[in-house]
Amino acid sequence: MVRAVYSPKAAQHLNPVPNAAVHNGLLITSGILGKELHSGAYPTDKERQVTLVFQYLEAILAEAGADLQDVVKLDLYFADKADRDIANTHWLRLWPDQALRPARQAHQVVLPPGCCLQAVATAMLAQ
Repeated sequence: MVRAVYSPKAAQHLNPVPNAAVHNGLLITSGILGKELHSGAYPTDKERQVTLVFQYLEAILAEAGADLQDVVKLDLYFADKADRDIANTHWLRLWPDQALRPARQAHQVVLPPGCCLQAVATAMLAQ
């Protein structure tokens, strides 16, 4: 049975969508949004927005009973792939050991107005 995950420490979707879902140890997040919790708005500062995406990733994983080493793949959806440099700072902070990093793919897509990045993580929880 699928278990929906909602983290009070991560931005929520306007549609009836959880932050993530877990089934048989497989966790997949919905799009992780870099919106401010207090206002629901995307910060105009890209660095702040990207920081929130990675902060919310950690919060969603924790809510689901997972941690960073459970992440197998992270998909990053950029409005402008030049913003990968901002994301790389957080990537290296979260996974400093290159032998223990998840797979990653960067995509350039059309995102909602004001949004520079959304992330989707795939993780395996310990059974």
